Amino acid sequence: MGPLSSLSKPAIEWRFPEASIRIVNAVNTTTHGFDASLLQPELGTEPVAGRIQVGPAELRFQSEQVSLSIPLTNLEVEFEKAGKGIFFQDAARPELQIFTLDQSILRHPAIRSHSQVASALGQRETIRALRLTVYFVVGCLLVVWLGSLAMSAMARALAARMPMEWEQKIGTREIEKLKKNAQLLDDSNDVAQLASLAAPLIQTLPVDRRDLKFYIANDADPNACALPGGNVVVNVGLLQLLDQPQEILGVLAHELAHQTKRHAIRRNIAAAGPMVIFGLFLHSNSGVGNLLTAGSGLMVFQGFSQEYETEADDTGWNYLVAANIDPRGMIQAFQKLEAFENKPGLRHLAPQALQSHPATAKRIARLENKWNKLPRKSDFLSLAPVKWDATHRVNN
Repeated sequence: MGPLSSLSKPAIEWRFPEASIRIVNAVNTTTHGFDASLLQPELGTEPVAGRIQVGPAELRFQSEQVSLSIPLTNLEVEFEKAGKGIFFQDAARPELQIFTLDQSILRHPAIRSHSQVASALGQRETIRALRLTVYFVVGCLLVVWLGSLAMSAMARALAARMPMEWEQKIGTREIEKLKKNAQLLDDSNDVAQLASLAAPLIQTLPVDRRDLKFYIANDADPNACALPGGNVVVNVGLLQLLDQPQEILGVLAHELAHQTKRHAIRRNIAAAGPMVIFGLFLHSNSGVGNLLTAGSGLMVFQGFSQEYETEADDTGWNYLVAANIDPRGMIQAFQKLEAFENKPGLRHLAPQALQSHPATAKRIARLENKWNKLPRKSDFLSLAPVKWDATHRVNN
């Protein structure tokens, strides 16, 4: 609204219950207050720019043309939902509105103590506290996640720096323990068949990982493990459960992936804690050797994390495809292991490593999805059935 016409006459004042609007012909010389606009139908459709002053008993709007006051007892306050605007109204004249974007007015004691303002500010503080809490929690989770990635990367780097001779010493030590406890069967025929069956798969492994030694354990648990240093142990229980050669190769591919990715070593390094890892990462490898020697037995036979299991599934699947072995053998093996897990009364007898794996059904679904995306689904190696002599020797 532009300036009103010349106001040489005395000031005109409209009076309403508990409020007044006064059109004046003098410029307001007050320098204190808050920038605001007046919305009043009787003054036109455009807002009138002015300033708000707050006194002990009233809120006053003043401009070059208008002077208006609202008793604090009649003052109503409303906050703009999608912005920072604040609307002041007179309860007796709801069509009259004073609008300001100056949030500092809320710090004025008379305004801050107003019930509507106090309630709104309380809600703002609550929302602000919740927002800060969320930011803090998200920040902590982000720090933990980044820290976990950093620790995982350092554990991977430390494991990669470990000489193969150290791995072989660890694996040999564990094999000697199994032999000492009479857990390994002296069955050269079955061992030779197992090595022959795995030959095409072995050719897809990294060159420095192809020197493998196979053992058969007199254990009813359907399990297998590839120890550091190229020692592969297959339980009789697994040979009894899996009757197709591609199923056994599916399990072997998974276990060999654990070895080529050095999961057991990485896990044992990670278990030492961030400070130890960081110190080892900055210094020599001798500390890593001492660390692995201290916990080698534990790290070999315990289950892996879901991250490692998923990586072993993917890597083992790739080994099978590269060896031209039907990778559905891995799926079929997991289906039989799932059935074994779900047998009534046998869940507590499942091997510890199997119990620690991700949900078998999810793994199967994930591998089936990989099969659906596989370009070639035929012309795999023809594998002859294998008959195992050791399956009747297991101690039940």
